[in-house]
Amino acid sequence: MADNEYTEYVTAALPWLRRTAYLLCGDVHSTDDVVQVAITRLYTNWRRAKAADNIDAYVRTILVRTFLNERRRP
Repeated sequence: MADNEYTEYVTAALPWLRRTAYLLCGDVHSTDDVVQVAITRLYTNWRRAKAADNIDAYVRTILVRTFLNERRRP
């Protein structure tokens, strides 16, 4: 089932997602917010992400774009 695959992937990827987000954000609270938004976006695009050649790169792109979008907000 797709939800099981998504849950397994996010569970395994969460440590490096949080580390990467922390390096981008510099504080724990922003890190949690960015990761939450990124994994939500991943869920809505899971079918496309699963078909990507490199799913980790796809997710990293979502994470960085989420961070940049958050920084642009006043």
